[in-house]
Formats: sequence, structure tokens, C-alpha cells
Amino acid sequence: MPANIQNLLLCLEEMKRTYLTDPTIAVRGQGFINLLHDYCVEELVSIGVPREKIFKEATVFGSHKPKDVDIAVIDEVNGPFIIVGIRSQMSSVGKNILTYYEEIIGDCISLHDRFPMAVICYIYLLPTKPIKPGKSEEMVDLARAEQLFRLITNRGDWRNTKDKYEHFAFLKVDFTQDPPALLDTIPQLRIDEFFDKIKDTYNERNFFKPI
Repeated sequence: MPANIQNLLLCLEEMKRTYLTDPTIAVRGQGFINLLHDYCVEELVSIGVPREKIFKEATVFGSHKPKDVDIAVIDEVNGPFIIVGIRSQMSSVGKNILTYYEEIIGDCISLHDRFPMAVICYIYLLPTKPIKPGKSEEMVDLARAEQLFRLITNRGDWRNTKDKYEHFAFLKVDFTQDPPALLDTIPQLRIDEFFDKIKDTYNERNFFKPI
């Protein structure tokens, strides 16, 4: 079942309201991004993941230290099966995106080292133009971001590559519109089939206990 885009658009609308009320509190207090976390949880439930096995802001072991992950599907005996990282940048995108890009690749490697068969995925949200009141910034280079993300998705054989995510979704959002508009991206990064791909990859690796 494709992702519920109507619910995502409603989520983006609420995210915009939350952000414009007070950008600093919305970002630092996690109120802004938590709305996207909640959307992701509901989509995981819709593909058959038991709600009681989904944990938000979980701490799991990486290869060298514990890692705080945004959403994890965890079995009480066998550990994490699915991990989804979620990030947004609403300002200073040009200055920070390469730093964050390097960081999420490092997280990916660390988690794959520890849990090589886990389905580790990522959702990254960028605005077409920053909307923080009183702050003027250039348009975001979404094409560049798209090409960066394309390089670290569609991890194939779990025995080999560790620096790629199983699946990666790129949300290009025009928050200047009311309601916000979700722009198209390349097929590998679309949110539409993101959760179905998570399910398919999980089932391929755990055919004895599918979801």
C-alpha cells in the first residue's frame, strides 16, 4: 500500500503552523520534527508492523557507542529489525548539509556494523526556501541534495555495503504555499513506496516471520 500522501500533506501543514509560531522552540523542543515522527509511526503500522514494537527516540548500540535513533522496530529478544532516521533543515541549509550528510553516513555504518541484517532507512526534509521570519537566505540547492542522497540509498546485499541505507526518502517541501506543497523527486527517493519497500526488504531477510 503506497504511503498516505494526504496524511503527509496534513502533517506538513501542521509542521508549518508549529514552526511559524516559534521557530526556535519548534526546532529545539522537537515539536516540529515529532509531527513527522508520528506520521512515520502510523505508516509503519499501516504496513503491518505491530504498534507495540515501535519505539520513538530509542537508544540502540552502534559499533562503538550507543546511538539515539528516531524510530526503531525492536523485538525484545532479537533486537532492532527496522530503524528509521528522520531529519529536517529549515535554515542554514547550505552551511550545514555536508556536515549532516557525513554524520548520517557514519551513523549508517555504525548501525550496519552492529546489526547487518537490519533494515536501516532515512527520511530527510528540506524546504524549497527557508521561511524563518526575519531571516533572509538563498534558495536551497535541492538538486545537489538529491544527488547526494541518491548515492546512499538502495543498499543491496546485507553482507556487503555498509555506507548505504536500505531505503531513503527525500521530502522537498514548498512551505511558502498554503497548504505546503510536496514536490516530486527522483524515483529512488520518493516517499510513495518508501514504507512498502521497507516491508519488502524486511520480509526478504526474515521470510520465516514476515510482517
